[in-house]
Amino acid sequence: MAMANPKLVTFAASHYCEKARWALDWHKIAYDEVGWPPGLHQILAKRYGAKHSTLPIELDGDDVVQGSGNIIDWAESKDQNRDRSLSPKANRAEATEIERRADEILGIHVRRLAFSVLLPGYANVVKPALFYRASGWRRLAGTMMWPVSWRVMMRLYDVKPGSAAESRAKLEEEFDWLEAKLADGRTYLAGDRFSRADLTVASLLANFARPNELSARHAMSGPQSLAADVDRWSERPVMRWVRRQYEMHRAS
Repeated sequence: MAMANPKLVTFAASHYCEKARWALDWHKIAYDEVGWPPGLHQILAKRYGAKHSTLPIELDGDDVVQGSGNIIDWAESKDQNRDRSLSPKANRAEATEIERRADEILGIHVRRLAFSVLLPGYANVVKPALFYRASGWRRLAGTMMWPVSWRVMMRLYDVKPGSAAESRAKLEEEFDWLEAKLADGRTYLAGDRFSRADLTVASLLANFARPNELSARHAMSGPQSLAADVDRWSERPVMRWVRRQYEMHRAS
């Protein structure tokens, strides 16, 4: 009997979910991607025994792997080809620190900026992107819960007057930090090969860098204010670097 593919549970537009998705693709692990609508995902995560209510979650038999970094670890453990390791021994400490900072600062403010612009007046843009791949009773339940989920997201992601400007400023500080590393002409952020540091930063910035290899369904189009951010940052060295990483390592 053929073994079922593991399931990757996502919000399709989530940059953290793109990080997990890329890791599984990189390690050539077949999987089925499913969507859980916001709000309902908290109930389902608890039902499956996850420790937190966040996505992505990898479901593989009795294994419940939560969080993009843990999913990278899980994927590495399944791949016998060590040449594809995203955690090379050389420069591991530097790569780990870059990944941590990207997850805890860069990714947080990318999400906060997007939601600060979109959630108050453009929820019609957010909802389809978060409901993508959710089907059947899950979609119905998520739709019924959406008014409450919207309010929870506004509070959870600290959406308030001035939050977009705060996150823009914080992101530009992080761009400066990354570009200082890239200023010597290096191809990769930590060492001489593609690592989880590169995959993380590229994934978390992809919705602003807009690489050709990022499927349109994994991004949220938005109002002019977000388009202005995309345009203003488009030719920054770090955004050009993101597009190059996608071209070299994400093309199918």
